[in-house]
Amino acid sequence: MLDPREFRLRYFLIAVLATILFAALLRHALHVYGGFSREDIRENSLLAALIIGAGIIWFRRASRPKR
Repeated sequence: MLDPREFRLRYFLIAVLATILFAALLRHALHVYGGFSREDIRENSLLAALIIGAGIIWFRRASRPKR
């Protein structure tokens, strides 16, 4: 019988691996075919991560029930 935690862990690891693979392919395509330098890709991805993180924090605080 499968342990539910092991089942969820397996799907989590598959999702992480797929995300890393997709990010690597996207970075390669942007660098080779898009003509972006590695530094530009790094700078823009860090900026995007900052904006997404701030949006998540803002959304969670905005959707929190008022006391």
